[in-house]
Amino acid sequence: MAYSRQEAAQKIIEAGHALVEQGLIARTWGNISARLSDTEFLITPSGMAYDDLTPELLVTCKIADCSYQGKIRPSSEKGVHGEAYKFRKDIDFIIHTHQLYATAVGTVGQPITGRDEEEQRILGQQAVCADYAISSTERLKRKVSQAIVAYPQSNAFFMRYHGVLCLGQTDVDAFRVSRTLEDICKEMIDEQLHLDLQPVMGFPKECSKDRVLEAVHRIAGYPAVLFDASSAVQAVAAWDKKLYPVIDDMAQIAGISYVCIDPGVADYPEQIARALRKKNCVFVKGLGAVCGAVNEEEVQAVAMVLEKNCLATLYGTACGVQHHLGLVDAALQRNVYVKKYSKLK
Repeated sequence: MAYSRQEAAQKIIEAGHALVEQGLIARTWGNISARLSDTEFLITPSGMAYDDLTPELLVTCKIADCSYQGKIRPSSEKGVHGEAYKFRKDIDFIIHTHQLYATAVGTVGQPITGRDEEEQRILGQQAVCADYAISSTERLKRKVSQAIVAYPQSNAFFMRYHGVLCLGQTDVDAFRVSRTLEDICKEMIDEQLHLDLQPVMGFPKECSKDRVLEAVHRIAGYPAVLFDASSAVQAVAAWDKKLYPVIDDMAQIAGISYVCIDPGVADYPEQIARALRKKNCVFVKGLGAVCGAVNEEEVQAVAMVLEKNCLATLYGTACGVQHHLGLVDAALQRNVYVKKYSKLK
């Protein structure tokens, strides 16, 4: 049953608030839509925080070609939503998120099923993985469309190295798919990694805060700096080697590779700062990672995607999958993000 525009707007805004409250969506990441008819759907705008959404900011798009009218731009992933409505006539509400555990599990590229009959009913046939393509591209739209057509009974789709797409007959159904998928993936990660995933932010005594801050401000020029000592980040920092983005958000926000600095050397604060000049995080051997950015909101975003990237790296390794984004793709996405972000600023 399609929604009226008024009802669709209300449901989308309520879903956005609920997803933020439960930690399934952050900042402006992800998008939400509702079917208006056989030919149109309503979707969240591009780059708008969920707490700021009002009905007039939501955008009506054509299912056939995702065309729209007006000056407000719809989400850049509108094509993925359009394909789902085109091929799934039973679906009237869609949630796309970059949620922590499901995004990390999805990087491995394997389907999963529910743990019991109820979860299997919620997820549908199974949660399957659409092949990777750069976000917001026609190629990604095709890859997701192919998965939807191939698995017409599935309600959950991993978008490899990117996030998840959750389909429902109603807003409640779509939200339940998102929540159930996250719970299953969290259990899978817990079983594999046995990590305490409570966030820990703060400089350890082994890493002189004042020296590092002074060097980062002076050499890298970042006003906002934090130290991420969460267990997933510490575990990856113990590897003491160059690492690469496994999730496209990480490439965009933090850079295309990350080095590990030994805190035992005399000039380690300067080494950290120099490493941060062309990226936004650097690992400190065995301790965690220093994140730097232009403001507090952005540095928190760096830490958020860093933890997700480290979880994906650790989980993939535990599953015997050595994986990361191609360096060309990562560099392209980083370049687009930096230029677009700088322009917005």
